[in-house]
Amino acid sequence: MLYLSMFRPDPNRFAEFLACLWQGDVPATLRLERWLYVGTGPREMALLWEGEDEAFAYIQRAFSGFGELSTEPVTDATPGLEACFDRSLEMFAEWFTGRGATPDEVANQLDVRRRGLEASSREEASAAGRAWAAEQGER
Repeated sequence: MLYLSMFRPDPNRFAEFLACLWQGDVPATLRLERWLYVGTGPREMALLWEGEDEAFAYIQRAFSGFGELSTEPVTDATPGLEACFDRSLEMFAEWFTGRGATPDEVANQLDVRRRGLEASSREEASAAGRAWAAEQGER
């Protein structure tokens, strides 16, 4: 499972945190995706990682007690946004299909995106999105 953990260390215990982070074994199931420092202050970090129960327990043990830690499961939808930035409905359909979406689900999701893509302005795209949402409520 993929997780996003946000950690705001206690500045009075940061050296302890660093020392303890380097101590002991790390579960083999823990796979680090990203370790990011957020903003300029107070210090906060984002940890994107994958792992099973043993890895989850390790993260909780390694970080808690040295500041505020919150962890949520997340879904990596990067290819969907890449398709958007490339303005490629085909790329989006391929990615969405690969996630197990049915042909009807793919067609439905392509419809709202196509409306935005074909709109001549942001306002027109917004109106198209509202119209699509209203149609979904009717079904």
